[in-house]
Amino acid sequence: MIFGGKFAACLKIGRVIVPLGLRLARWSSLSRRLIGSAPRRREVLSAEALAAALHRAIFDREPEGGAWSRAVGLHPSSQAVEGVIRTMIGSAEFRTRMLKSLVPQVDLPDLTLLMPDRYVLEQVPGGPLRVYIAGSDEGIADMARLIETHRYYDRFGAATPVIDLDKEITAAIVSGLGARSCFELGCFTGTVLSLLADRGLRVLGAEASHLAFVFACANIRASMLYGDLLSLPIQERFDVVLCMDVLEHLSPLRLDAYLEKLLSLLDDDGYLYVNSPMFGGDATFGTVEAPYLAEWQSVSDASYWRHWPCDERGWPLHGHLIWASPGWWTRKFASHGLTRDPVIENAIHLQLGGFFDYAIGRRSLFVLRRAANRNDSAALAAQVTAALSQVPGIPGKRT
Repeated sequence: MIFGGKFAACLKIGRVIVPLGLRLARWSSLSRRLIGSAPRRREVLSAEALAAALHRAIFDREPEGGAWSRAVGLHPSSQAVEGVIRTMIGSAEFRTRMLKSLVPQVDLPDLTLLMPDRYVLEQVPGGPLRVYIAGSDEGIADMARLIETHRYYDRFGAATPVIDLDKEITAAIVSGLGARSCFELGCFTGTVLSLLADRGLRVLGAEASHLAFVFACANIRASMLYGDLLSLPIQERFDVVLCMDVLEHLSPLRLDAYLEKLLSLLDDDGYLYVNSPMFGGDATFGTVEAPYLAEWQSVSDASYWRHWPCDERGWPLHGHLIWASPGWWTRKFASHGLTRDPVIENAIHLQLGGFFDYAIGRRSLFVLRRAANRNDSAALAAQVTAALSQVPGIPGKRT
């Protein structure tokens, strides 16, 4: 929705208001690209070619599948083209791209120049890969300090700042677990908590990125705490504690302290729902990705790994500091009195097999509970199944 004010016109994208004047140049560039891709003379674009050209201009990538092309092809009219464009610019991907375009790009320093002796090149499938050797606890602490000092997370990475299908699914699982309250560590802009708050749940989130608060969902911004979880004085307890792609960003030297803090926030009959990159086989979710570094293969489940794959400037990929197998993670949680609930985990995988085909990283999920948890796993698995059945757009969903 576009609206005017005293000073400037604005564009409302979801729950975020974007001043149009900030990005007129971007829209002009988009227009030039669209015009530049138009046929010259009397050439006529097919409906499929037109939809593909629009997709490339708006998303800077080739379209996956032919849904938009088929939509135009079925009804090759101006109304159909308008509908395709509206679908594109109304998508979570487009809204995310718009928000990211508002954030200045800040180059991180080249760590390979600051500490060249800590990096090696290792041959992996696809070619050589730069690897950080965290051979000592000092090496781990140094990288964790650099990430904090240079505000690594005050930028958009893999996290999506808008509500999309992934967030709808996570909120449905929390609701299916019978939660009346939820705490999320690393909530980013609070999209999942926003959905849960709309359902009447009591929510609280913790986030260490300043950027997240700039774009936070308005209905739960007051329920977001800034800072390190270990220093936050939270006295409440919750039915579900969420850690979605978060624990791997913590220093392995401090992970036990974080798990104890999370346990202090979890109700006796509550659930810790975890998604984290894990490398190697698991009885429930199979192998999301096989270990591909030599040290990972030699250490296996015995420990977390101290060889970390990095980008060309020496930063661990995605800022991950914990690289480990499902077996190691399972034992780590068990050492804190948390066991996996395979009945509920399997119910989730049964419903989300199609979704996991393209959101592969979401497969490595744990549903954790205390041994004394009094809930019936089969009953909650049925509730989770029912909740997921209400989420529209899940590919390959069972009914």
